[in-house]
Amino acid sequence: MNIINNVERHRFEAEVDGEMAFVEYQWKQGTIYILHTFVPHALRGRGLAAQLAVFVLDTIRKEQWPVKIYCPFFKKYIEEHPEYQDLTHP
Repeated sequence: MNIINNVERHRFEAEVDGEMAFVEYQWKQGTIYILHTFVPHALRGRGLAAQLAVFVLDTIRKEQWPVKIYCPFFKKYIEEHPEYQDLTHP
């Protein structure tokens, strides 16, 4: 799956089978706010949200961006994957 950061639309996107899954974000005062994850109904159950989460969190780590998580899916994902907890609890 190819994931891109669509800076103009403020979201990370993955097109799969003609459908778009994405993670919406917003920048405020040098911090990236993760707002919402969307996977179309036809694509659910394939682990796409988790793949998006890994890509986004790895990008945040690599770029050393301060982050605030508001998306419930991301909150749960980070809770269940301790390797990412340092991003939200420095």
